[in-house]
Amino acid sequence: MIISGGKKLSGGRVSIAGSSNQVTKCIIASLLTSEPVLIKGAPAVNERYIVEELYQSLGGEVENLDEQTIKLCSGHLKHSSVSEEICRKNRISILAAGPLLHRFGETRFFAKLGGDKIGKRPVNFHIDGLEKMGAQVEFDEERAEYRLSVGKEGLHGAHLILPFPSVMTTENLIMTATLARGRTVIENAAIEPEITELVKMLQKMGADIMVNSHRCYVIEGVQKLRGCELRVMPDRNQAVSFAVAALATGGDVLLEKMPHEPVYSFINFIQRMGADFRINSDGLWVSAPNGRPLEATHIEVEVHPGFMTDWQQPFMVLFTQSRGVSVLHETVFEDRLGYTNYLNEMGAKIQLSTKCLGEASCRFRNRNYVHSAIVQGETPLVAGKFALPTDIRAGMCLVVAGLVAEGKTHLSNIEELHRKYDNLVPKLRAMGAEIEELEKGSRS
Repeated sequence: MIISGGKKLSGGRVSIAGSSNQVTKCIIASLLTSEPVLIKGAPAVNERYIVEELYQSLGGEVENLDEQTIKLCSGHLKHSSVSEEICRKNRISILAAGPLLHRFGETRFFAKLGGDKIGKRPVNFHIDGLEKMGAQVEFDEERAEYRLSVGKEGLHGAHLILPFPSVMTTENLIMTATLARGRTVIENAAIEPEITELVKMLQKMGADIMVNSHRCYVIEGVQKLRGCELRVMPDRNQAVSFAVAALATGGDVLLEKMPHEPVYSFINFIQRMGADFRINSDGLWVSAPNGRPLEATHIEVEVHPGFMTDWQQPFMVLFTQSRGVSVLHETVFEDRLGYTNYLNEMGAKIQLSTKCLGEASCRFRNRNYVHSAIVQGETPLVAGKFALPTDIRAGMCLVVAGLVAEGKTHLSNIEELHRKYDNLVPKLRAMGAEIEELEKGSRS
């Protein structure tokens, strides 16, 4: 990818695709029923296609009625385990464990799961929960393979208290609990919007799920789930990425049909920094202030409903273009700020710290993890040549930095971006960016 930066992105309109974080979980959830499931508004991103491949590898039927509509049916599953190849492609493979235990009474998956490299992401939360629900677990250290099985009576309900509100663990245990015998209570669970959409899907399928106060789900197991139809919510991560690209270059953008609720905490911070916004039937419009830079701010990354961890990377570029000293405190992942080295190479002034630079409760306090950043703005950025890291959001950060920087920025390993961003180059061009994506092996 080659980006000619230093140009204001203004006057553009961008359509926001469906949430990749939702659609992949909904595909997995359809394994809980033998009846057809219809998903509308699915994004055309690689991560969706990886999960469709997983589904088909188990014997499920996938029919793409059009680019955004998927018809699924797992009435004739043939295999109880996910292959090592697919496990290495994406860590979402572990979410199939519960449905496969219900369908076959056994399953296997490999511990070396793919996905973003953003710090330790162990599967022990998942395994502990499944064990408490009656799964027998063996681990083959030589093959790095988990083998799970249940007795004739299957899985049962349990009282589960998560050590941390892990999104994927919460999704895994909710899905598993829907067909487990008796009541399951999940405390200290994640409550992200994508999880709410998953719960709504499961309810359409006949699940009995209550959401109580204080991050608690109560699920009464049912004997059978039916098929359903659903529409995927807009991707809030995409929306924030495009909004920040416009703001960092001093411009504006209309995010078509983007609702308020999934991004209200993002809007709160850009408003503090001096940006303008409007929300109406057309969508969300954001704009940088005329004739002056944005103001620095202090952001603490937290689990929902706080500021999302997937937003801080593009936001770091916004900090470099804001007046004053900004501070970021990451409390979700312990190793997600390494990408700032690239920004410093481009002229940013970012200092990292192991201290908790904020008031939010942080499990990394006094543990020597680099999880806070101090950013001196406003600093000009210069173009560079980089291979994108395997953290997709860090890769998007470098795209935004390239749009801001003077000169031509060359980015390789851009396949990572296609996992969660559809039509990225055309959408940025619609905003006014000068950007091109070359075929492998070609030169410019």
